Amino acid sequence: MAMRNGLKMGASLLITWSVAVIVKLQVPAHLGPIRQGHFGFAESFATIFFAALGLGVDTYIAKEVAVRPGHASDVVGGVFALRGVVSVVLLGAMAGVLWVTGRSGEILFAALIFGVINLLQTLNSTLGIVLNTTARVGAAAAANIVAKIVWGAGLLIGLHYDASLVVLALPGLVGEALRVAIMVPANRREAGLRYRIDVGIVRKALVESVPFFINSLALSVLSSLGISVLEFIRVDEREVGWFAGAQNIAYLCALLTPLLWWVVLPLLSRAFARSEREGIGVLRRVLEGLVVVIVPMTVMVSAGSDVLIRLAFGDKFAPARTGLSIISLVFVMTYMDTVLAMALIVMGKGWSVTVISVTSVFITGGLMFVFVPLGRHLIGEGGECAGAAAAVIGSEACVLVAMLSRFRQFPLDARNILSLAKTVGLAVAILVLDRQIRGLGAARLAVDAALYAAVALAIGAVKVRDLGEAYRLIRAKV
Repeated sequence: MAMRNGLKMGASLLITWSVAVIVKLQVPAHLGPIRQGHFGFAESFATIFFAALGLGVDTYIAKEVAVRPGHASDVVGGVFALRGVVSVVLLGAMAGVLWVTGRSGEILFAALIFGVINLLQTLNSTLGIVLNTTARVGAAAAANIVAKIVWGAGLLIGLHYDASLVVLALPGLVGEALRVAIMVPANRREAGLRYRIDVGIVRKALVESVPFFINSLALSVLSSLGISVLEFIRVDEREVGWFAGAQNIAYLCALLTPLLWWVVLPLLSRAFARSEREGIGVLRRVLEGLVVVIVPMTVMVSAGSDVLIRLAFGDKFAPARTGLSIISLVFVMTYMDTVLAMALIVMGKGWSVTVISVTSVFITGGLMFVFVPLGRHLIGEGGECAGAAAAVIGSEACVLVAMLSRFRQFPLDARNILSLAKTVGLAVAILVLDRQIRGLGAARLAVDAALYAAVALAIGAVKVRDLGEAYRLIRAKV
C-alpha cells in the first residue's frame, strides 16, 4: 500500500511540476517586465498576508490523527471556521494597505483573488493531510492534477487573449475550488470526517502547534518577501518583473525538494533513533551527495543565465540575466539548510529551526535595503534585480552558518569539507571560464558541462563508487 501511495503521489507531483514549469515560463514572456512585476507582486503580497492562515495545525494533525483517526473530526471543523473569520480580516487589511500605498485597482483585486486562493489552498492542505493518514491518497492525487491542469490551461488561455491581471488570477481560484469539491466528499467517505466545532479541543491543538506555526509562517513569508520588498523600494518598476522572471527559472533548481522529505527524512529518523553517532554519519554522507548533485545543476543555470532568459522570455527580460546568475546559486545552500533542519527536528531541536527561520526573514528584509540600492548604483539596468538576488544569497548563507552551529557534533567532517572545497573550487573555475568563451554563444554551455564532468571525475569531486553507495541507500529506503 505504501508503494502504491508513493507511486500515486509521485505521478501526481510529476504532472503538476510539468504543468507548473510550462506555465511559469510562459507568463513572463507574455506579460512583459512591468505587468509580470504587478502580477508577481499581487501573488506574493497575498501570500505574505495569508501566511499565518495555516496556523501550524497540519503538522499537528499529521502527528495525532495517524494514531487517533477520529480526532480529525474534533479539530478540522473548528480550524476551518477560525480560518474563515481570519481570512475576512486579512482581506480587509490587505486591501487597505494596497489602497493606502497607491496600488492600482487591477493589482488590488488580483491580490484579493490570490488571498482567497491562499485560503482554499490551506483548506485543501489540511484535507490532504487527513487523507494521507488513512493511507488512501487517490483522491488527493487526482485533485492535485485536476487543479493544476485547470489553472495552467485557464492561465494560458487568458494570456493568449491578453486578459487583465484579475482574470489571469481566476484560473487558480477555480482550480482550488475544484480541489475542495473533490476533497470534501473524499474525506467524508475515506476518513469519516465530520465538521464539528469544539473550542476546547481546537484551542489545545493550536497551542501544541505553536512551534510548527511560527516556522511555517516564517518560511511562507520568506518565500515571497523578495518580490514584495522590491516592489516598495525599486526605482524602475521593470525590475520587479525581471526578478520574478529570474525566480521562475531558478524554481527549476528547487524541484528535488519534495524528494528530500520523502527519502532523506525517513533515513535520518531511523538513523538518529539508533544513535546520534549513526545519525550524524548518515547526515554527512547525505550532505556530500547533495553538493555533488546540486552544484553542477546550479552552475549550469548560472553560466547559461543569458541563454535561458532569452529562450524563455525574450529580449525584454535580458537585464534579468545577472539576477538569475546570482539567485540560481542559492539552491546549493537551500538544499543543505533543508537537510540540516530535518536533522535538527529529528533530534528534538525544532525550536532552533523556528528561531533561525524567523531571524532569516528580518535578515533578508534588511539585506534588500542594502543590496538593491547598491545593485542599482553599480550595475544600472537590472541592478535592482541583481541586488534582490544577492540579498537572498546573503540571507541563506547566514541560515547555513546558524544551522551548522546548532549541532553538538559538527555535522561536516574532513571528507565533507574536502569534497565541498573541490566542488566549489571547480564551480568557480567553470564560471570564470564561461566568461572567457562567451563568444561561442549557447554552444559554450556544452563545453562547460563536459569540462565540469571531466575535471570532477579527475580530481575526485565526484566518485562513481560513492554514487553507487548513495543509490543503494536510497533503494534500501524505498
